[in-house]
Amino acid sequence: MKQTKNPALARSHDHTNWPTAQNPTPYEIFNQKKSAPYSKTKFYELVKLYHPDRHHHTAHHGIARAMKLERYRLIIAANDILCDPVKRRAYDLYGAGWGDKSDMQNDYRAAERSWRQQPGSAANNATWEDWEQWYQQRDGKKQEPLYMSNGGFVIVIVMFVLIGGWGQATRAGAHSLYIVEMEDKKQNHITAEMKKRQNESAMLTREGRVESFLRQREGWGYETASVGHTPREPQEPPNK
Repeated sequence: MKQTKNPALARSHDHTNWPTAQNPTPYEIFNQKKSAPYSKTKFYELVKLYHPDRHHHTAHHGIARAMKLERYRLIIAANDILCDPVKRRAYDLYGAGWGDKSDMQNDYRAAERSWRQQPGSAANNATWEDWEQWYQQRDGKKQEPLYMSNGGFVIVIVMFVLIGGWGQATRAGAHSLYIVEMEDKKQNHITAEMKKRQNESAMLTREGRVESFLRQREGWGYETASVGHTPREPQEPPNK
């Protein structure tokens, strides 16, 4: 009599199927296409099968305990990547987040080298000329020089002339104001001196006014020789 297989047992054996690759990818672990949206159905099934708390009462199906623990670690890591859109994109582009630390560093270095070596990369742009050439190659056209129209050039020249003329006029006005202030000070000084002399002359006799006039006019002094205020003769220095 032919023995029939138990469907439940068959499903149990199917759940233990693991990718044959030595280092399976997250997509291979969940048997999912790279372009398909992520579903946690397979994740829940694998967690129930490989969770460490179930090892003591779950058949190992010929798999060592250490191997089951390693598979459980990969299941958790694969779920962390595929359930996060940012991490999933980083993994799809650079393989980031999968494998041990050294593997991740190697993946990042490989991704950087690939970016620098790919055609049209801006990694080696250092000067302004490099960026100009890179933009020209990217846009497929050469940047043409910009020229100013004649009307615009004339407007710029006129503006410079007006600004220069305004500056000259400002300086000339300031200089004229300075001259006017100096003239006013001079006139005020003369007026004050004249008033002072008038006040001094009003207190002198007629002879005193004449003597004061001569002293201020000629710049040499007189001494009173007598009551009549006659000037003395200049005295010669004594002979040695």
